[in-house]
Amino acid sequence: MGDFNEEYDVVIVGTGLTECILSGVFGAEGKKVLNIDKNSYYGGESASLNMLEMWKKFRWTEDQRRKEIEKAKAEEERKSVDATPGMAGSEPPAVFGTKPSEWNQWHISLVPKFLMADGELTNVLHKTGVTRYIDLLQVGGSYVVKKGTPYKVPSTRMEAVTSSLVSLFQKNHLQAFLQFIANYKEDDSTTHKQGLDLDKTTMREAYKLFSLDAWTSEFIGHAMALYVDDSYLDRPAREPIERIILYVRSMARFGKSPYIFPLHGLGELPERFSFLSAVYGGTYALNTPLQEILYDENGQVSGVKFPHPNTKEEVTVKTKKVVADPSYFLGDEKKIRHVGQLIRAICVLTHPIEGTEMADSAQIIIPASQIGRRHDIYISLVSSTFNVCPKGFYLASVSTVIENPSAGNPHAELEPGFERLGLGSGRLGDREEKFIQVVDLYEPVEDGTKDNVFISRSYDASTHFETCTVDDVKDIYKRLVGKDLLIEERKEEPVEE
Repeated sequence: MGDFNEEYDVVIVGTGLTECILSGVFGAEGKKVLNIDKNSYYGGESASLNMLEMWKKFRWTEDQRRKEIEKAKAEEERKSVDATPGMAGSEPPAVFGTKPSEWNQWHISLVPKFLMADGELTNVLHKTGVTRYIDLLQVGGSYVVKKGTPYKVPSTRMEAVTSSLVSLFQKNHLQAFLQFIANYKEDDSTTHKQGLDLDKTTMREAYKLFSLDAWTSEFIGHAMALYVDDSYLDRPAREPIERIILYVRSMARFGKSPYIFPLHGLGELPERFSFLSAVYGGTYALNTPLQEILYDENGQVSGVKFPHPNTKEEVTVKTKKVVADPSYFLGDEKKIRHVGQLIRAICVLTHPIEGTEMADSAQIIIPASQIGRRHDIYISLVSSTFNVCPKGFYLASVSTVIENPSAGNPHAELEPGFERLGLGSGRLGDREEKFIQVVDLYEPVEDGTKDNVFISRSYDASTHFETCTVDDVKDIYKRLVGKDLLIEERKEEPVEE
């Protein structure tokens, strides 16, 4: 890291996917961008960690972490303390590796999520040229659980005919609905449904127009429109219908599922957007915590302070715009508010998930109604096919919103998901492991236009990006720039300076 410029158009604090997408977009637009992160790796909460890094994050005590920091300070000439084993007894079991080359075979995503094959994030990847530097592979299946059994989510008329997910009586109604979805064109009235006004009719009323019963409506809304709860039912039908159209279009791209996932894990995404920003002159600094945001006499951002990543001397740069993730404002009730908690388990397995036809990757949604909850449980599975773990292993995640925090046992809320993974009541094989984390969810109190500090939202419990990151990127961009985000397809091949 060399010297910093005196002034930047935008300073971005954190290297989560949301922040890195914006960094790449602003860089491509010719803005001078500085991106700092308190962590030693890209990605923040959306990073992918190797096995030793996972062990440090989830298994080390605070005392071990303190000693590691002291050791790093005493040996500043070393470029990466993560490349060397830690203290005795603090390493992962030998089955997961005994040296850096073996630990580095693991790329474990902290926020395991899939991309929609025809979704907005995928389109952003293509238009910005990021797909030139990553490989995206198809996910093996999309399932929804009914009465304890996973079923493939039908997305075409033919699949509706053969699926046992819905009753014989409902098959005809589901076929008619999916045919409407497949044919719908906004500017062609012959493809519209009589009595359905997407801007006035609620989605609850739309389901009734197609004679869809409660269960069929639920799996469509949760496994195709990908809503996390039922609050969407009483809002206009346009957004749900557009989400279902996106699901069907994404499914049509490959056939097995509408989802794709990066080779080497999700950490590839923020890193590649960081590269995009860098080739346009953007500056990145890891191991660089934010010290202070400076304001002028009008209460608007005028600069930021942080320690130089090499010399540790205090650095002050000028800027009029700051984008940051909420972890940099913990305890500041004027900036962020707590909106709930989710619990997420990342599981190392030695077997695929029963009921998925031995798929090497899958998304499974357990609808809330099937387990007496208000929120769904989400399960994702990837394997060595994606180069995220050694052969013979699988990485699965289970996540949901915590509904009963006062009970003091949030792990119990994941039990239906553990049962689906074959890990009910805490069962683990000799070569298996679970990393469980309770995550606080935050959102900004204000929109940022008063002081020009624009804060992103926490990642939700779902296993896809369409309901959090993409919307957040567009929202922050519009508030910061004053117009809708429009990404032009980049033709030229960038050359790193």
